[in-house]
Amino acid sequence: MANSGINKHQVKKARDALVAKGQNPSIDAVRIELGNTGSKATIHRYLRELAEENPLHPGNKPAISETLGSLVEQLAAQLHQEAQELIAERETSLQATTDALKAQLESQQQTLASTANENQQLKARLADYEQLHKTSTADVEAQKILLGRLEQQLTDKGVLIAEKDNHIRSLEEKHQHAREALEHYRQSVKDQRDQDQRRHEHQVQQLQAELRQLNQTLSIKQTDLTQLNTANAELTVEVRQLRKASNDAGQQLKVAESKLLAVNEQYQTTTHQVVELTVVRDQLFSDKNDLSERLGLMEKSFKAIEIELVTVKTELAVKNQLLESLGNQFTLANQNT
Repeated sequence: MANSGINKHQVKKARDALVAKGQNPSIDAVRIELGNTGSKATIHRYLRELAEENPLHPGNKPAISETLGSLVEQLAAQLHQEAQELIAERETSLQATTDALKAQLESQQQTLASTANENQQLKARLADYEQLHKTSTADVEAQKILLGRLEQQLTDKGVLIAEKDNHIRSLEEKHQHAREALEHYRQSVKDQRDQDQRRHEHQVQQLQAELRQLNQTLSIKQTDLTQLNTANAELTVEVRQLRKASNDAGQQLKVAESKLLAVNEQYQTTTHQVVELTVVRDQLFSDKNDLSERLGLMEKSFKAIEIELVTVKTELAVKNQLLESLGNQFTLANQNT
C-alpha cells in the first residue's frame, strides 16, 4: 500500500535536489529520493503542479517518454490497485462462502450424526418391540393352552354333574318306590287287621306273629329309608360342591377369556407400532441418503471454488509479472533517454 503522507513541498525539495545533482527528476527518481515513499500518481500530480507554477524552471518540461512512462506507471498502479481490490473482494466473498459451506457442512454432519443416533435408538426400540411381540405371542399361546385345559375341565365337570344328577334321580325314584311300597304295605296290613278282627280268636296268635314279622320288616325298611335319606343328603352336598366347582371354572374361563382379549389387543397395538417404526426407519434411511448426496454436492462445490481461487491467484501472478515486465521496460527506456 502506497504511503499518502507526502506533500507537495517534499516532492519539490526532492526534485530540486535531483536537478542540483544533474539528474532527471523522473517519478521513480523522485520517489527514490523521498525514501521510496508516496504513490507514483501523487508524485506525478505534484510534479505537474510544480511545472505549471514555474514553467521556466530547468527540467520542468518532461520528455515524451517520461510522460508516457508516467501514464504507464499510473495505469499499472491503477490496474494493480484494482486487481488487489478485486482479489480482496473475491477472497472475502470466497472466504464467506467457504465459511458458510463449512458451517452448513458441520450442521449437516451434526444432523447426520443425530439421525444416525436416532436410527440406532429406533433399531433398539424395534428390537424391544419385536422381543415384546415374541413374548406376547408366547403368552397368547400359553393362554390358549390354559383355556383349552379349562374348557376340557369344564366339560369333564359337566359330564360328572350330569352323571351325579342321573344318580340322584335314580335314588329319588328308588326312594319314591320304597315309600309307595311302604304305604301299600301299611294299607295291606290295615286290611289284614280288619280281616283278622272278624276272624276267629284262634287266628289272633297267628296274626300277632305275623304282625311281629311285619314290624321287623318295617323296621328293616325304615333303616333302609334312613340310609337312603343319608345318601341323598350326601349326594345333595356333593351336587352343591360340583355346582360351585362349575361356577368357579366358569369364572376362571371368563378371566382367561379377558386375559386373552387383552393380549390380543396388545398384540394388535404392538403390530401397529412395529409398522409405524418400520415406516420411520425407511424415512430416516431416505433422509440419510439425501443428506449424503447433498454432502457430496457441497464437497464438489467447495472443490470447484478452491480451483477457481487457484485460477484467480494464477491470473493475478501473471498480471503482476506482466506489469513488472512493462515497468522494467519503461524504466530502461527512460534511462536510455
